[in-house]
Amino acid sequence: MTAPSGGPGRRPTARSLTSLLAGRTAFRLALLGANAALLASWGEAGYEPYAAAMGTAQVLTTLTTLGIEKSALKLVPRARRTGPQLITVLLVSALLLAGAAVLWLGCAALFVPAGDTGMLRLLAGLYAALLGLNTVLVGLCRALDRNRADVLNFAALSLVIATGAGGAGLLGWGPTAFTGWILGGTALLNLAQLPALYRAAGRPVRRGITRPVVSTSVLMACGDIAAAGTVSLLFAMLGASRHHEQTGHLYLMVLASSVLLNGFGYLMRLFQPHVSLTLRSVDAASLDRRVVRRLLPVAATGAVWTAAALGLARSAEQTALVPPPIAVLLLYVLCVPLFFAVGSLNYLLENATSRTLRATAVSALAGLLCAVLLGLFLVPTLGALGAVTALASGEVAHAVLARLLLGSSVRGTAPSADAPAAPRPPGTPSADARTAPDPPAAVTTESGAPR
Repeated sequence: MTAPSGGPGRRPTARSLTSLLAGRTAFRLALLGANAALLASWGEAGYEPYAAAMGTAQVLTTLTTLGIEKSALKLVPRARRTGPQLITVLLVSALLLAGAAVLWLGCAALFVPAGDTGMLRLLAGLYAALLGLNTVLVGLCRALDRNRADVLNFAALSLVIATGAGGAGLLGWGPTAFTGWILGGTALLNLAQLPALYRAAGRPVRRGITRPVVSTSVLMACGDIAAAGTVSLLFAMLGASRHHEQTGHLYLMVLASSVLLNGFGYLMRLFQPHVSLTLRSVDAASLDRRVVRRLLPVAATGAVWTAAALGLARSAEQTALVPPPIAVLLLYVLCVPLFFAVGSLNYLLENATSRTLRATAVSALAGLLCAVLLGLFLVPTLGALGAVTALASGEVAHAVLARLLLGSSVRGTAPSADAPAAPRPPGTPSADARTAPDPPAAVTTESGAPR
């Protein structure tokens, strides 16, 4: 099944892909360039608390999105009648999550000791939460085939970050002032997105829509929460260890890699409406053959590759062949193929059936647990190298558990209602002859969301 040529589920054109990728890439490059400039302006001593605050707060960006963007890109193109009502549920969910995060941070601020460090952490948390809301709002616009809003939003965010870095270099802004600047800019951009989405939302919301949409969003959020949570917890471990001086270098490395990794993830989300519609027609046997059976080879290869990469980076650092920051960068770059491979398989499982979505969600959380437990040993011992190794190990655990959960169950699962019917013996009445010709408006998709 292919997506309609003129709706939200259509395949993105080369022109739209170019403009959307340009906007998001400009934002990531502006973020990377600004942080390099901030490091030069503040020095390592001034930059370290900023890097620790921003790195630890990253998980709030994921928590405030809670899979809402991915859920919208998966469900809205499949919805024939309830698209505007789905937008309403997703928009309200995003606003409630962001509001809850802001309220929690406000309450936490009452117990934080006065001083620049406490204020910096509060502002970093607020920025991360509002950036997550911003991602959801422009994602909802893309689900409605309004790509221009995404491009303009991230062009404006790039300008906000660049001017903030200029203020730090020319006006002597410190970490608190810079974070407050980008927080204010992000808040204004969020307000600018709301009127158009309010007009597109459908009211009232029909009974039975909210629960499956929210459950799908929560399951689709597990992979992102696990990834962001792992990074945040590893940053916290590194900051509390004797290798805390490596926090700034690790944060810059994560920002640099995010240009590539987040660009790859963003490209997958651009194709997600089309992929979501296409995967509805894939039967369980094909899914098992093309996706599930590749999980274990990827995990085994990734485990061996990560161990070898750690040995190489550790050896290069100990022999003074490269400085410690370059050794960390080397290890991370060598692990990027593993991140790509597991991320791609997770993407397909998330957008296939409700069973594969649940399996990969549980596996992602298990990967988080594995990475944190391993990090408790590796980070105090190896510093940033141990943090990167623990991060890669979490991806391996994710793939292994997903294979165990889906190993034989997918082959034994009956085809979904959206899959093509199997051939029937001559004279056997068709399914259409035995059922009503037209489903009611409240019929659900494979993922449980109303059509």
